[in-house]
Amino acid sequence: MMGKLGFDIPVGKLSPDELTFCQDAVKNYKAYSEAIWHGEQYRLQSPWDNDAASIMYVDTMKSRAIMFNYLVNNRYDKGTHRPIKLKGLGPDKKYSVKEINLYPGTKSNIKEAIYSGDFLMTVGINPEVREGRTSVVVAIDERK
Repeated sequence: MMGKLGFDIPVGKLSPDELTFCQDAVKNYKAYSEAIWHGEQYRLQSPWDNDAASIMYVDTMKSRAIMFNYLVNNRYDKGTHRPIKLKGLGPDKKYSVKEINLYPGTKSNIKEAIYSGDFLMTVGINPEVREGRTSVVVAIDERK
């Protein structure tokens, strides 16, 4: 989703849950493609210095953002143990934070909540990337 979205899979062989997951991924991509293609990219956490890489895209109005987090170290007890500070948001704006791209029947470990842009950029959020959660996508949307 961090560029051109595509699937190289035999769609006819997908289970109903796999098909739903793929359809939802396309919907999410369409919802955030403006930020991905035309927004600002922020490298929040380097894969060279951390167990997880984190990259964020913010649209030009600072109203919609998406954060991609990936586990890059599979050793025992590796992952994100502390919050990651976001960048590029409006400090005075309020944002909802929600994990997306979840497999059907899976629940997020991230509490859906409303935060100020200042809080997200000063304190941050922990995407809880770890073994069993190797890829976590977080949607950040302005609330008025």
